[in-house]
Amino acid sequence: MTLKWIRFGVGVAVAAAVVAGAPAAAAATSSSEAESTVVAAPIDCAPDAARPNPVIVLPGADGNTSQTSAQWSTMLTALRRTGACVLVFQGGVVDGQRWAGDMAESAGQLARYVDEVKARTHAAKVDIVAHSAGTFAANYYLKVLRGAPNVHDVVLLAPESRGCDGAGFLAQYGIPKLPVTPVQMLTAMPWLVPVLSQLMPNMRSALELTPASEVYHRVMDGRLTQPGVRYAVMATRRDAVATPPGTCSFIDEPGVTNVFYENVFPDGPAVDHSTLRSSPLTAQWVVDQLRR
Repeated sequence: MTLKWIRFGVGVAVAAAVVAGAPAAAAATSSSEAESTVVAAPIDCAPDAARPNPVIVLPGADGNTSQTSAQWSTMLTALRRTGACVLVFQGGVVDGQRWAGDMAESAGQLARYVDEVKARTHAAKVDIVAHSAGTFAANYYLKVLRGAPNVHDVVLLAPESRGCDGAGFLAQYGIPKLPVTPVQMLTAMPWLVPVLSQLMPNMRSALELTPASEVYHRVMDGRLTQPGVRYAVMATRRDAVATPPGTCSFIDEPGVTNVFYENVFPDGPAVDHSTLRSSPLTAQWVVDQLRR
């Protein structure tokens, strides 16, 4: 990849970002300036001997808090049917959007909630089921905030881990395919991260999931998985957000279960990045992982 093409790609990206980000930058209060909040389920259930670990569900950023019940009803029903104490946690909420604030701050919100769940339920550990951006908050909590001793199982659906190129993410914002991938561009010119964060405040947390971000390196440098925690990852080959599919999501470390939905359910209905978490087949797979 020549420097000429990198510069060309940067020029196109910045131009597109300026156009797309103008309304957000002009807003009176941007998501980069607004204080993020938490939308968390009341801790009103108690685990039993058969299911001793409360299950904390972390939805992704593909929707807002008003859509959570509809998006997650299938998964929550399947988990609760097992008798588990299931609690939904949505952090970094800005204007109803999940995980829109600083990811480190959002992970801190999760840490406080886990502590509260353990204190209220008297559970020794919790399980975590996370999707998309919620998986990054989970991994930040486990590794950087040293939350691993509090967690038994982690099930990650369509996570953004290592190896992502960012092309699918950029397409969501109407920015056309470039001669270089967004990750290549941001890695070559990390100064673009604060520029784009200012121009497009709603992209801030997503930019923190790239190798150009210090937050990313805190989580992804060195070993990602933590001792004592069981990890399971499901991706879909039809993922147009966490791209390339599988490469972006799978954690290539000892002891991790990495599967494609299509391999586990070759005759199952098609799913994509978002609908993976709404599939009854995915829900049953998650239940099975927590029963291992």
